[in-house]
Amino acid sequence: MATPRSAPNRLAIYATGVLLFLFIPAVLFLFVRHPDPVGLSLAGGVVLIIAHRFLARPYMERVLAVKCLWCNRVPPRTPVELELRSGARKLAARCCAEHRQPAAKFFSFLHAWRWPLRLGIFLPLLFLLTALAASAAGQPAPVPLATTWFKLVVGVTVNVAALGYFFAREHAPLEVPFPVHNFFLLGVRNLLWIFRLVGLWWIWQGVSSVVF
Repeated sequence: MATPRSAPNRLAIYATGVLLFLFIPAVLFLFVRHPDPVGLSLAGGVVLIIAHRFLARPYMERVLAVKCLWCNRVPPRTPVELELRSGARKLAARCCAEHRQPAAKFFSFLHAWRWPLRLGIFLPLLFLLTALAASAAGQPAPVPLATTWFKLVVGVTVNVAALGYFFAREHAPLEVPFPVHNFFLLGVRNLLWIFRLVGLWWIWQGVSSVVF
């Protein structure tokens, strides 16, 4: 006879998700504030990115069928399945019944706008990392300009992602054009609120630096 599965430890699931999420602001701090020595900040951020991928993917595997992808609730209320595609892989995520629609609309929007969103994140990131690398090598580099434009463009981009899905419609299959494990750390809804608030702050900082 099969042994019944034990109830998930909610505190451990929530705490682990928060700890793994904190890798992201730590990386952004190292890249945006780039405390001296700049080369060490740059290298530290890259190491954290690589380490995070190896830690967050197994966490995603553990919570796929345990918590709501949208609200982060453990266990989901009246759970329903939401099939996502990440590259060639299919993921059977869980959502509360009432949260399946906003989750599906969000990932539909991400896929439809994947190229503008990718360019809005990765081009300013490339500019910033190139400037930091040149500065670390002792070469003249527009680090303040690269930092300002990174904040401004990324701030606009993440707010487009956080608000645009309200006007989207679900289009199957739901393909995820960004690292899918990041969406399972805090739940998509909580992540989007962080995007909105931090993005608005970065937009203000970027505009202030340009104008004033």
